[in-house]
Amino acid sequence: MIHEQGRNMNKPLESDILKDTISNFSKLTGGKIKPRLSPKPAVDAYVQITLGNQTSDFLVEIKNEIRQTHIPAIIQQFGRETEKWLLVARYIPAPQKERLKAASINYLETAGNCYINVTGMFIYINDREVSSSRQTDSGRLWSATGLKFLFAILSKNALLTSPYRQIAQAAGIALGSIGPLLEELKEGGHIESIEGSTRLLDKEKLIRRWIELFHVTLRPKLMKGRFRFFDKQQQDKWKSLQATTFYWSGEAGADLLTNYLEPETFTIYSSGTTNELIKQLKLIPDIEGNIEVLEQYWDDSLLKDHNLPEGIAPPLIIYAELMAGTDSRTWETAEKIKNKYLYGN
Repeated sequence: MIHEQGRNMNKPLESDILKDTISNFSKLTGGKIKPRLSPKPAVDAYVQITLGNQTSDFLVEIKNEIRQTHIPAIIQQFGRETEKWLLVARYIPAPQKERLKAASINYLETAGNCYINVTGMFIYINDREVSSSRQTDSGRLWSATGLKFLFAILSKNALLTSPYRQIAQAAGIALGSIGPLLEELKEGGHIESIEGSTRLLDKEKLIRRWIELFHVTLRPKLMKGRFRFFDKQQQDKWKSLQATTFYWSGEAGADLLTNYLEPETFTIYSSGTTNELIKQLKLIPDIEGNIEVLEQYWDDSLLKDHNLPEGIAPPLIIYAELMAGTDSRTWETAEKIKNKYLYGN
């Protein structure tokens, strides 16, 4: 039986995921996945994939759902031996599939979507619908409006006990949304109220989930355009540019916060027009440029408690941008920002 093939396969969820995935892969491709005795007892499973006359063996890591915050650990775990590993998951969001593929990580989703690229075997399927059995986040809290609300609360915990109007202003959302969102936050077990004091429960878990859905649900709605600097000299002096009408985020914001990361890409949040930025920063529209401009949605009051220099975006959004990267130094920088800025506010 499958649960006998690997040390960790006594967990029912992993066993079910692997069995369902094997069945769907066989129906879709005509290939076979055969569990085998693992040479490494600590892995979730060890399988042999046969497609036509091609056969490859894989160490298997099994997950229910792949989230943004899982990617760095997976890449680190697989290391330089990506051809030996296969990530199996019930659900992998589209942005995570792209990141895995870019990092040469072989993956197989239960529905049959997969990227397997090893010597002698290449399979890429990306058009299968995800099974309805997958649990999804629902409710207002994980909508674009809810994510803006959560961003404000996570950036400034004191807002939990502030007047609704102040919360709405900080988050950049309608006043009427605050009551239902706070109620949903409470019903979800994310906050605790004792003797008039309200606090977040498991803030780190909320941050991880916010980052995942920020990239899927909110960030695409904020995109204004992609640009490049007029010339290399302009890019080299980016730190001297007066950030009075915009905020640096991503690698640039991280460099300003930590002096640990030399930015290759630039992320800007602005409430002004792109034409104003083009004139001020001498930008040129370029769909392949290394500058992304997005709409600022938060109120400047969120930055007061962090005592940040002018022109730096809230640390949470900088951290979220960094976690979308695949470079180890980027993750190290993200960890520095998380430890210094994301707790106790």
